[in-house]
Amino acid sequence: MLTTRKRYLETGVKNWLTALPFVLPGLILVVVFVIYPMFFTIWISLSDYQIVQGNINFIGLKNYITIFTEASSRFWYAYRNNFLYAFVTTPCIIFGGMVFAYLINNLRKGKMLFKLGFYLPVITSWVIVSLVFTYMFNNSNRGLINYILVDFLGLRKEYVPWLLREWSGNAAIWIMGIWKNIGWSMLIYLAALQGIPSELYEAAGLDGAGSLKKFLHITMPSLRPTTYYVLINMIIGSFNVFIQVMMLTGGKPNGRTSVLQYLLYDRAFNQFAFGEASAIGLITAATILLLTVFLNRVFRLDTVEKGE
Repeated sequence: MLTTRKRYLETGVKNWLTALPFVLPGLILVVVFVIYPMFFTIWISLSDYQIVQGNINFIGLKNYITIFTEASSRFWYAYRNNFLYAFVTTPCIIFGGMVFAYLINNLRKGKMLFKLGFYLPVITSWVIVSLVFTYMFNNSNRGLINYILVDFLGLRKEYVPWLLREWSGNAAIWIMGIWKNIGWSMLIYLAALQGIPSELYEAAGLDGAGSLKKFLHITMPSLRPTTYYVLINMIIGSFNVFIQVMMLTGGKPNGRTSVLQYLLYDRAFNQFAFGEASAIGLITAATILLLTVFLNRVFRLDTVEKGE
């Protein structure tokens, strides 16, 4: 018995030593660039980190308390705006992408042209798109929307400072997010549509089902795993919103259009409060993790993957 166990142990050690040269470089990279920064971030969030002096003084949960209780409530506005961004943009991106994919998939000609047209915003730089939307929502007569409403149609007498108001500024950020990402969703759904058997649509057609019924009763249920994938990516993306906020509104007015990543950037590189910035980053990560677990339970992913 002991001889057999010893033989298994020796075999296991030999296998590990054989695989170690191939696994070790990847493990080193993971430790250096993932594990160590993660634990260091946790340590900084519990400390008063003075980067110039190189001092790290442990202060416990003070950074978290400061964030949650600050008088300006900038954290809570940013936290709210991330959830609002997710609630507004995610359904539009999912449903819009699904519908456009279904329509393009049923085209006889011009599929490639529509694919290119919808996907072009996805591969365009966020900075370039932000500049375009800044021009569209410009607060003066140079803005396209103001020009149309005031000078061209005469529907308003004064120019609207879209990007300086709380809700119009947030709306501009949401519209930009939808326009930029709906092409990615469309392409994912278009690929998933190729896996739906054509026999299902043929059988439904024989039963007298029209295009709408086919879409509701065949396409949408068949795309449920894909919808989960798109949903998770959009939720994660909603909590990584940064460039459009920095370029369009800068968090104005008074942080009412700010988001967590912009607040993190402001605390770290404008106020040099790296402890608070690290705490915001960890709160963001914990929120994403909890939302992912919750959505996994709601969608019952194990059942989805089995096709039940």
